Amino acid sequence: MATPIETSQPPVIEPELPAPEVQVDLDQAYPGNGNGNGGMKPAVNNLKPSIISEGFEFIGEIRSNGYLTIDGTVRGTLSLHSIQIGVTGVLDGNVTCDTMNVKGNFAGSLDCRDLTIGSRAVVDGKVSFKSITIQRGGVVKGELKKKP
Repeated sequence: MATPIETSQPPVIEPELPAPEVQVDLDQAYPGNGNGNGGMKPAVNNLKPSIISEGFEFIGEIRSNGYLTIDGTVRGTLSLHSIQIGVTGVLDGNVTCDTMNVKGNFAGSLDCRDLTIGSRAVVDGKVSFKSITIQRGGVVKGELKKKP
């Protein structure tokens, strides 16, 4: 059985130093965030996703830095970070967003960075994008324009 060793020296107490200030440029830490619609979001801006449920119809303007899922019908002008149109969803209007995932129906004009068109989706209109994914069976009508 080991015996504890005692020392005759008092414990060394280090002075507490103030925490260093750290400055973070959010535009560099979260690229594309300057306009509120791009890149990753800081944790401070934790917005809950919004849903337009099946059976609901919304007509008007929606603006947010958050996420919207459409399972019902939306007609109007939308400016969001991310939009998902569900299989039963219909979106008809002028849309600006960072990412859009279409599983249902979209008609109108769209300006986005990343566009995904699902196998049961129908997209009809003037679409501008940086990257696009079209699953087998997805229907695209209208004008497609790749942004530089």
